[in-house]
Amino acid sequence: MFSIQQGYIHGASFIVALRDVEFLTWRLNEDTGDYWVKFHVPSGKEIRIKVDEDDLKYIVSVWTSEEMKLNIGDKYGLDK
Repeated sequence: MFSIQQGYIHGASFIVALRDVEFLTWRLNEDTGDYWVKFHVPSGKEIRIKVDEDDLKYIVSVWTSEEMKLNIGDKYGLDK
């Protein structure tokens, strides 16, 4: 569970300013259909959360400050 408020994303055990996130990566859990999202910060640390596809798209759109049309995965099934 997470929340995004006033430029910060936080959950039960973390909080980070979205402006401090250098890049995001994610990986599909084929068994559950959820995604593990990593927020990479300058210290070299990562914050990981598990989300569904809609939450992943929401996080990316808030982080980039624009509505993005993401094609999650690969059309050839390489990420699946």
